[in-house]
Amino acid sequence: MVISLLLIVWTAQLAPTLIRFVTLTRVPYVQVASINVTANGVFITLTVVNNGSLGFKPIGGWVEVMDTGQFGVINETSRSLTAAVPLTSQWLSLGNVGVRGLINGYLSGNPAYIAFFDVIPVHVVNYIDVSGISYNDCVITVTLNASLVVPIVINTVSNMSLFTKYTAHYVFNTLTTYSINIKVPSGNHLVNLTIPIKSGPNVYAFSCSLSNNTTYVLYMPTIITYEFPNGNETTGRLFIYVFTYRGG
Repeated sequence: MVISLLLIVWTAQLAPTLIRFVTLTRVPYVQVASINVTANGVFITLTVVNNGSLGFKPIGGWVEVMDTGQFGVINETSRSLTAAVPLTSQWLSLGNVGVRGLINGYLSGNPAYIAFFDVIPVHVVNYIDVSGISYNDCVITVTLNASLVVPIVINTVSNMSLFTKYTAHYVFNTLTTYSINIKVPSGNHLVNLTIPIKSGPNVYAFSCSLSNNTTYVLYMPTIITYEFPNGNETTGRLFIYVFTYRGG
């Protein structure tokens, strides 16, 4: 649902040339494109929809999140309008929020304002990915870069393998499950997973080190539990990381 109101500011001399009859389908309006909750704050993205010949050029404004009472200043980027508000615990329990605000700018060269109200789903963004690995003496250390809104538990790694990208030669291949059980708090963190690769039942280690100037692929299926305030959510995550070993 989008509610938008356009106000044009003009002088008495210009008024006769600016007044015209328009339908709502031809009037520029503002809608909230997304709300992303991240470890670094809550980011609200707005879009100006220009219809017909009336082109609105935004230069600033403000937003208010009705469900939290927070205010944010709208900043214009090359691609969109954004506003940021602080991350508070109440965001984790919100499904949809109402956002209202005012954008000022120019409509066909004349000062104008667009007031808007929109209801939009909240998207909680928990980022985690591989940022590096080391492999020596048949022990692999995988470094994860995590930016989390809620705590997580890295439960297990299963059927992990490491192989060369262009020749598909295995460094190791595992058909087993490794218990990790590492809890990572909310915020920004680097997390190391250290796993010994010892040949045995369902574990095949063909080399205990990496070759210089060789490109490898890490394949690592992982089970992760996200600890939301209204209950935990356990999901599978497949990490695939391609890198070239330079020695050292």
